[in-house]
Amino acid sequence: MSNETIRTGRRGRVAKPPEGDGPVAVFARRLWELKRCAGDPSYDVMRREHGALASKSALSAAARGAQLPSWTTTWEFVRPLAVGVLGRDEERVRAEWRQRWDRAAAAVPAPAVVLPVERPAARAGTRGPGSGWWALVAALVAGVALVAAFWTHADRPVVRTIAEPCEASWLCLYRNIGFDDMNFRTQRQNACWNLADYHLRDAVFSYDNNTAITARFFDSQKNEVGDIRAGGSSQDSSALLGAQWFCTGSARP
Repeated sequence: MSNETIRTGRRGRVAKPPEGDGPVAVFARRLWELKRCAGDPSYDVMRREHGALASKSALSAAARGAQLPSWTTTWEFVRPLAVGVLGRDEERVRAEWRQRWDRAAAAVPAPAVVLPVERPAARAGTRGPGSGWWALVAALVAGVALVAAFWTHADRPVVRTIAEPCEASWLCLYRNIGFDDMNFRTQRQNACWNLADYHLRDAVFSYDNNTAITARFFDSQKNEVGDIRAGGSSQDSSALLGAQWFCTGSARP
């Protein structure tokens, strides 16, 4: 691992890449390297001149590697640099970084559940002091763990971040209901995309079409399974499950 450091414009301060081999540190180091490739602008400049919509503190924390940033913060870190400064294709950048973020999120260990310390068992026919309280705590912990396990594996996605608005003249697809977690947007007409490339296969749960064109969804057999009319919008499009291809205008997969 490189020990290279970069001096910032402020005298005496040295910016260091996050250290460590864990998934969060590796992901943060990629953000740090992207920022360096884009000329190492300050977080204020990223917000003021390049349009980053996250706060300065959130952007700074994302590159420190103490914890994995949300996807929304990650994208507001990446988009202004990779797309705005380096001029890379926005849809390709979004797909690449979303894949990296998903891998990092999957590799982050779940927080351990702290169970109450066991107390010596009371002798037969007696009740130890506070035994009822400990039983209640144990039951509550078990209940919380059960609910968490069920919720994590629920079929429907969980809204984890604020809604991301779809700008005028764009067509946007979201991975969560309520216009949350935008994974795809386009202005192109008569083109097709494989939704799996954007982690949206069987997972388009809301959409917003601010264009004058109709878009269609197709399954793996290339049969049409749904469409989005010009100006159409839905914050809960569960009926689109099964879609693998997405095409605009007259294009077909």
